[in-house]
Amino acid sequence: MISAAEKSLLKGQGHLPYGIYNDLIQDVSTAHWDKQGGLLSDRRLSRKTWIFTGVYSPDLICGIAIADAGVVATSFAYFYSFKDNVFVEDSQLVPLGFPSSFDPQLNTEWKLGKYSIQSSNGKITLGYNGKFELKMDITNNTDGASIVAPSEGKRPFNFTYKNVCLPTTLTIKHNGNTYTANGNYAAVDFTKGYPPRKTKWNWLALVGKTESGKSIGVNLVKHFNNDMENILWVDGKKTVLSSGTFSMEQPLDKSPWHIHTTDGLLDCRLQPNGARSENVNVLIMKSIFVQAYGRISGTVMIDGVKEKFEATGVAEDHLAVW
Repeated sequence: MISAAEKSLLKGQGHLPYGIYNDLIQDVSTAHWDKQGGLLSDRRLSRKTWIFTGVYSPDLICGIAIADAGVVATSFAYFYSFKDNVFVEDSQLVPLGFPSSFDPQLNTEWKLGKYSIQSSNGKITLGYNGKFELKMDITNNTDGASIVAPSEGKRPFNFTYKNVCLPTTLTIKHNGNTYTANGNYAAVDFTKGYPPRKTKWNWLALVGKTESGKSIGVNLVKHFNNDMENILWVDGKKTVLSSGTFSMEQPLDKSPWHIHTTDGLLDCRLQPNGARSENVNVLIMKSIFVQAYGRISGTVMIDGVKEKFEATGVAEDHLAVW
């Protein structure tokens, strides 16, 4: 069930009821829940926030993200060219990378070293200049969804905003080669809240076309946010999906992933061309994940009719202790 759009996460002396809301909740300040206390504040120890954008075109897969995990900040960028079979990535970790006053919205300027993300009037501009040069513009339309999900213990909620199939212009330069993507290939993830201290998830994101030419996008998560952010977009129209099942075998960067929903609306397989992986273990934070990328094929049920589709995208197995 998708409810009407809301302007603010704060409602009275609490937060919006748990649920899925149309479009972006513009004001997601967490000042009401972030207690003062310097290094030991909830803002430092409990609140996590990030922006991740992915591009899933037939020729090119790309991702760039900046995250504030409280006591540390991280960022990464990567791309994979199907044509050249080239994969390049870079990442960084910065202790206390954002000030204690950092209370970002999607349209806040995010900057961490060589990485920058800015949003204004529905346009998101991203940049990275390190192992390669990346410039990306995304037009963020009103087809997105905001989710307010329960957390655990005394942690009040977790918020996330997802949108897919967004118009993008992407240019990447590396070793004298230029890679581009122009079309409705981008996906945006803006998350802010208080996830459990130990958080696990499986995640699928894809952009593709059905055999009849419909544009589809999927965001599907298992073990996180109460499985509430499972959404199928068909030509911009949103449908809530049921819980998903992720079946995969080692090695995750080579073995097929089989992913389907219990309602039968989605059934697909990802054949990885490779994977981005990371194992971070610093002080009170640990992040272990494998994000496989490649081509995806399967079936999707649209208005009672099953259609085959082809897509590109990513699937992830992630464990975080933060």
